[in-house]
Amino acid sequence: MGNLSVAVAGFRIALLYLLTQATTTMAQTVPADLLDVSLEDLFAANVVESDTSSRRWHFAYSYGRSTFDEYRDGSDRLSYDDVLWSGPGEVKTRDNFPVVPTKITQEVHSILLAYEISDTLGVRVSVPFIEQSTDHISIVPNYSDFNISSDGIGDVVAMVDYGFAASLNSGWRVLGGLSIPTGSIDEEGDTPRAAGDQQLPYTMQIGSGTWDLPMALVYEKYGEQFNWGAELSGKVRLGENDRDYRLGHRAGLSVWSSVATQGGFSPGVKLSYTWQGEIDGEDASLSIPNPAFPYPAPVTDPSAFGGQQIDLAVYVDFDIAGNWTGRLNYSKPIWLDLNGPQSAQNYHFGLTVTTGF
Repeated sequence: MGNLSVAVAGFRIALLYLLTQATTTMAQTVPADLLDVSLEDLFAANVVESDTSSRRWHFAYSYGRSTFDEYRDGSDRLSYDDVLWSGPGEVKTRDNFPVVPTKITQEVHSILLAYEISDTLGVRVSVPFIEQSTDHISIVPNYSDFNISSDGIGDVVAMVDYGFAASLNSGWRVLGGLSIPTGSIDEEGDTPRAAGDQQLPYTMQIGSGTWDLPMALVYEKYGEQFNWGAELSGKVRLGENDRDYRLGHRAGLSVWSSVATQGGFSPGVKLSYTWQGEIDGEDASLSIPNPAFPYPAPVTDPSAFGGQQIDLAVYVDFDIAGNWTGRLNYSKPIWLDLNGPQSAQNYHFGLTVTTGF
């Protein structure tokens, strides 16, 4: 009981730390990156049960939400005034812009269907629906404040999950698959670049536009009072899409630990490191004919994406009813070094529910 009390106290301290760090931020993401976070929740939230002989089919629903309303360049915080170019009375640089997104909201709803071929081999298919909205300020007449939005089916992901080197209370898993470019990269909206609808920036597109290879290596250890594990993950993007760019490759390492309590309630803490490259190539329709300053907004500059960050998350796994289980997840970064200026994230919230049949 002493170890359990220490673990619960540690969980409370971690939760208090997260809630008091309300100004800590994270790198901006395109919706395809937010889907990666959602997939982590899906694959981690007990989608695979030990009793695969009686329940080979599994279903999961995941909801994720992120909001962004601050800027970073490297580790430096930037205000909107730092990023917004105020007009001819101010020196124009590559780091200030006539149009600046202020608040970005991204939401993803994911449905996952899994089938256990055997005790060690399973297949997973995930279908996301993405909604997003962005508020802006600008110096362009009639566009001092405006909003753009987009929504639709994102990139469908199919994966194979193979377990090996299993013992009574531990095991390894390797996951590999294919992200299919079903999400739109041709979303349009009314922006200050010209009259009528134009191509929206990278952050407002629904998919990646490329065939991508998600992968992960996972170790899990189960004990009477504590469970813990580690994951090495990545996503390799293949070629360029038909708008002449590809999103940055991703790599990550995470470790987690949870407390095994009575009553179907298991709180945990997770620490994650993520690296992502900048966008390679560019969508020429997002730039303006000014060789010195071609980008009207920071979200149209392909070099202002990617970087490194470390996130701290708290989560809880819980029983709902019957065969249904759930996971709540809340995360914030504790360190970042971004290619900027980048819009920065306040938080990520995730909810996943799963069942087997």
